[in-house]
Amino acid sequence: MLTLFQPVWLLLLIPLTAALFAWPLPARALGILRGIVLVLVVLALAQVAIKLPDRAGTVIVVADRSESMPANSAASEKEIIGLLHKSMGPRDQLGVVSFGAQSVVEQSPQRGEFGGFQAEVGTDHSSINDAIDAALALIPSDGGGRILVVSDGKWTGKDPAAAAARAAGRGVAVDYRLLTRPQIGDVAIQSFLTPPSVLPGEAFTLSAWVQAPVDQKIEYQLKRGDVIISSGSKQITAGSTRLMFRDRATTAGVNEYTVTIQGTNSDPCPENNAARALVGVEGTKPLLVVSSAGEKSGLVKLLRAGSVEVVGKTPDDCNWSLEELARYSAVVIENVPAGKIGMSGMEAIASWVENTGSGLLMTGGQKSYGPGGYFKSPLERIMPISMEMRKEHRKLSVAVVVALDRSGSMAMPAGGGRVKMDLADLGTVQVLDLLSPMDEFGVFAVDTEAHEIVPLDTVEHNAGYRSKILGIASMGGGIYIYEALVASAKMIQGAQAQTKHIILFSDASDAEQSAHYEEIVDKLREADVTVSVVGLGTEHDCDANLLKEIAKRGGGDCYFSDNPDEIPRIFAQDTFTIARSTFIDQPTPFAMTAGYSILGAQPPSVPPSLGGYNLCYIRPQANLAAITGDEYKAPVVASWNAGNGRVLCYLGEADGKYSGDFAKWDQTGEFYATLARWAQGKHQPLPDEMLLTQEIRDGECFVQLHLDPARKAELFSALPQVKVLHGIPGATPMKDTVPLQWKNADLLEAAIPVAGRETILNTVEVPGQQAVTLPAACLPYSPEFAPDQPGRGSATLAQIATTTDGRERIEIPKIWSELPVKSRYVELAPWLLVTAAVLFLLEILERRTGWISRQFGRKLVAAGAEETGQPEATPARKPAMPWLVRKPVQKMKAPAAVRIEPVAAVKPTDVKPASTKPASTDSTIDAMRKARERAKSRMDKEQ
Repeated sequence: MLTLFQPVWLLLLIPLTAALFAWPLPARALGILRGIVLVLVVLALAQVAIKLPDRAGTVIVVADRSESMPANSAASEKEIIGLLHKSMGPRDQLGVVSFGAQSVVEQSPQRGEFGGFQAEVGTDHSSINDAIDAALALIPSDGGGRILVVSDGKWTGKDPAAAAARAAGRGVAVDYRLLTRPQIGDVAIQSFLTPPSVLPGEAFTLSAWVQAPVDQKIEYQLKRGDVIISSGSKQITAGSTRLMFRDRATTAGVNEYTVTIQGTNSDPCPENNAARALVGVEGTKPLLVVSSAGEKSGLVKLLRAGSVEVVGKTPDDCNWSLEELARYSAVVIENVPAGKIGMSGMEAIASWVENTGSGLLMTGGQKSYGPGGYFKSPLERIMPISMEMRKEHRKLSVAVVVALDRSGSMAMPAGGGRVKMDLADLGTVQVLDLLSPMDEFGVFAVDTEAHEIVPLDTVEHNAGYRSKILGIASMGGGIYIYEALVASAKMIQGAQAQTKHIILFSDASDAEQSAHYEEIVDKLREADVTVSVVGLGTEHDCDANLLKEIAKRGGGDCYFSDNPDEIPRIFAQDTFTIARSTFIDQPTPFAMTAGYSILGAQPPSVPPSLGGYNLCYIRPQANLAAITGDEYKAPVVASWNAGNGRVLCYLGEADGKYSGDFAKWDQTGEFYATLARWAQGKHQPLPDEMLLTQEIRDGECFVQLHLDPARKAELFSALPQVKVLHGIPGATPMKDTVPLQWKNADLLEAAIPVAGRETILNTVEVPGQQAVTLPAACLPYSPEFAPDQPGRGSATLAQIATTTDGRERIEIPKIWSELPVKSRYVELAPWLLVTAAVLFLLEILERRTGWISRQFGRKLVAAGAEETGQPEATPARKPAMPWLVRKPVQKMKAPAAVRIEPVAAVKPTDVKPASTKPASTDSTIDAMRKARERAKSRMDKEQ
């Protein structure tokens, strides 16, 4: 069936036809050719197309990548996708959507081969509804398509029936392939019930419901934190059995409980044999003091003497999870380097302070602030002081040479579209930015040899090399340590600065050619050049001991981190350390200011001098409570509010070599207690007309604000909101803000999704009231492992298929042959234009050579002669509109010369009468031939 998409162009045929008749071509054949050409061009402009039936289309594979899938599910899903790719037709397209908590398009519809699953989808949920919607969006509305869901059928979040209805409305069938774990013999903890919060000293009950397919004996254990409080064995029956436990709350904070069970037979799903719960204990929470001495810290003793409840820990004893931080009112970091806390730990502390209204107090020392690696760290963001090195306070110039590992391992991804080498480049630029114009700076990039990137010169002259440093890329191979040290030593020999330092950056598991390094490092030390090493990796990597030995011999520090994001911070930390201008190690007097009274106490008498302090600078809008009496007039005590929380910085050393005479002062304990109490803050409850509750239900945390029905007026002008922290140990907490919505006249509610292993900490902000932080909450385990009715997953997928006219796919490739038949239009315009061009060229050939007419003319003449015996004269064609035809101009010819020949006398008898025979109908050629014959016969007679 032919179709014209632009039929309006057919109107051109009217003037074109008129033009052909008005200006006819010399021959009929030329006119016919010209007419056909014009008709073909007009049809091409009208976009003529032929409508054909077609079964080609798009198939979208929706792959389940949640935790409930079998162990080998990723390989099975990729195999299914590979089968579809091999069996697709020439016009078919294949797309892939993977899903868990989120849905991600892994491959848009195309003919290319699938490269594998790359996206992070969150494995602790199964959002089939969102995945089907994402697949529907990839199928063209005017083309045929099907969706193939590869899943176990378990789902969380929205019911997939809604997405199935939308697919059915578009006429897109949803097929499925079932991949599931065996469920026979699964013994599981169905639920773990605890009160959300209790009072100190209150006894309470914990209940664990255990589901078993058959009667059997189980082993159980209940732990509070790391302490086992109950264990034993119990005979249970098929179905649900309740395990009851009792405990008594002690100190305020949060208690974490974990219950585990073990059946007699092998369990196909062991992930649901352990469940956890968090129980909040109301009351005044203690203060956490983190120091290298832990409970033996002098600061811990002083605070306890000041009646402050304190828990002392070392950095290694802290995991910086939200449930751990929720046990305390504030954290005191006493002269602990940032590397001991880690980037994720600092992010957790900063977010916890800002969101929940908790506090942070940091004390000074040579391992704190700038020298401790806190410059441009997550904690510096919330501090009332800044840590930059100001050139006006520098006493000695510094020369730094950086030797960067650019071996093949530096090309590994580091997240955010960056590689490890990019972060090493940023760290090097960080050093350049921290140094003053009078300092000297040079850079080498090292693989199997050293390549000079920046020659040694003053920072002022080398500032233009910034972009070149950021452009250093990994070039493969390994790093030759000896070559790096030799090249750095040669470069730094020409430095004029008083302090000379080399920073060697290397992969802790890929350092090569280290022989004879001892000799070169010892010579550097003799020349007062120090060497520090930054190792990308851990202290347990194969080359870690080598890097430690180099730093030890070189008189510098050795840093390790397996988190590439920490590299710039470590480079800055080492620069602060060698510059020696940000820690004043001389006794320094100081005095309290009027801002000290804001901390809740009157300024004490004139305090003794500090033994040393960290030189930092007060930020605008921060409260300055104490100031040094030296030339710098630097802050000693500074505070401010960071979000909902409080942050206080004490720049002196609290317990150590540089605490000085101040540590011996009789009011020192009260001084530190005042700082600690301010950091802890005072938390006011909501008015009696308001009550906050939270409950974990169906994988979500429901926060509710109940209002007194008898209230006389509205209690707030704007909607309250919940600030949520989502935390997993070892990872940076995620922040979210969810508004409370009216459920009825006296109730507002917010539903917050909770992932399987995460802890959430909710802080409710009611306009006009102090923010209230609720107890930490969590799920017993990932919803993916919740015990379910046998066959429920397959029934869900079957229902989706039934709704959309799909089916279960056993033979995967057959899906292409069952795509819906759609109309396909094949445009004829290109072919018409090509044909028109060929005919136009034939017309030109005819007009120039007459070749076509001669070929066809001879055949026509011969055929006519055979039929009539005489050629037929062709009358001239008369134009249809002669008045439009231009008449040819006749040129005058000169008269031909007349030749006079002698004429012989003619006898009367020789004259013949004129013939009365009608004119011959011979053609002009035959007439001329006969005339020549008559003239020749006359000539013969006269002779």
